[in-house]
Amino acid sequence: MVRRQWKHLSGIGCQMFEQFPPEVLEKGRKLVPKLKVAKQEGKRSWIVYDTLYMDGKPVNQ
Repeated sequence: MVRRQWKHLSGIGCQMFEQFPPEVLEKGRKLVPKLKVAKQEGKRSWIVYDTLYMDGKPVNQ
């Protein structure tokens, strides 16, 4: 229940962080340069877990 309410914890001294396995973190780090390029090109892009999404569609690595 607390994980769902994380936005309401701001300003009270509590923080929540997601923890991922090292393999997922490494894969995500490799996607960050592609994310930055996509954002500079004006595409809506984000990373979820270990998948890069551009304009709402997952991108194959």
